Order: sequence, then C-alpha cells, then structure tokens
Amino acid sequence: MIPWGGVRLLIIDLDNTLCDTLHTLSKRQWAKVCVAFRRRGWTREARALERELGAYGFLHTLQKAGLSDEQMLFAIRVYDKVDVRPLRLFPDAKALLGVPLRKALFSRGERVLQRRKIRHLKLRPFFDDIRITPTFQGKEDALRAILKRHGVRPRQALVIGDRIEEEIAAAKRVGIPCVLVRRPDWPVGKSRVRPDLVVKDLRVVAKRLSRKV
Repeated sequence: MIPWGGVRLLIIDLDNTLCDTLHTLSKRQWAKVCVAFRRRGWTREARALERELGAYGFLHTLQKAGLSDEQMLFAIRVYDKVDVRPLRLFPDAKALLGVPLRKALFSRGERVLQRRKIRHLKLRPFFDDIRITPTFQGKEDALRAILKRHGVRPRQALVIGDRIEEEIAAAKRVGIPCVLVRRPDWPVGKSRVRPDLVVKDLRVVAKRLSRKV
C-alpha cells in the first residue's frame, strides 16, 4: 500500500517512463547496430539481436546474446551515437512533473547519452537530484544515495518506473513504495516482483499525489 499522504520525495525513471525512448530512439538505433554487425561479419549475432528487438531493453539483450566484450563495446558505441532530437516526453509526463513535491531523476545508461536526453527534454529544472548509473545494481545504490541526501525514510518516497526487474525490483529491496507504468509495446514479462500500483497513465499518480499535497 502506498502512503499517499506521507510521500515527500518522488524518484522517477527516465526512459519509457517519462519519455518514449523505445519508439523514437531504440528501435531505429537497434537496427543500425544490426547493420553495423553485418558489415563486420557478425551475421549470427546480428540475427540474434534482431530476434530480440523490443522484447527486452538494449543492454539486457546484449547480455542475453552472449556477445564478446569486443562486440558488446562496439554495439554500445554505435547505439550511443543516436540522434536524440526525435525524443519526446509522453503526454502524461507533464502532470507528474508539475506535482509540487521534491523529485529525483534516476536512469541507467551511458552517462553522456543520458545527459544529452535530459538536456534535450529540458528536464533539469524539474529535479532536485539526478542520478545516472551504468549498471542494474547501480539503481539500488542510487535509491539509497537519494534517500540519504534528502533525509527521507523509504516509506516517505515513491519510485515510479517502467521496468519491473530494474527500478521496481530495486525499490522493493530498499523498501520504497513503487508504481509500475505500463507503456505501449514495452514488455513487462513474468516476475515475482509486485509493484504497489500499476497504471497506464502517469496522470493517475499525479492526481493521487496532488490531493494529498
């Protein structure tokens, strides 16, 4: 259960929570990685990546594909050259950003690319804290660091994200209430992790919070 009246800090994921990374950036850049792999003669690996297109996040898929370190680094370099200009906020993001509570943004990815996204979307003024981590484990570490910096207990924060095995699972381990937002075409998969609330529109969360502020 989410203690709506006691929430003092929102901790919000970036990709596919606030902005539509999957449709505007990920799919087209993923295709470019596959083309680049074929040019290098890595045809089998390119086919493996194409089969998983959209089923999992990019880094998760690279790990599942069993790529060599060389192939993994090459794929990330190609992917990170993406043009972020097509990236847009979801229509419901502004409602959540407008809630008068302290906010922290946290995201997993390559730091330079994530900062380019944040700058393009003009998100910096909405957040008191921004954390970017390159690893899955880093999200849990980021949550603990955010709580410590802002002096709030886990039950006084609320995590909002789209990945059940990343930010939602990390929130559960830290003891923070959490909301899973279901975005079109984004796979959730089976999991033992149970969010406290599942929504398809962030305005639902914004409305609940605004009543209690």
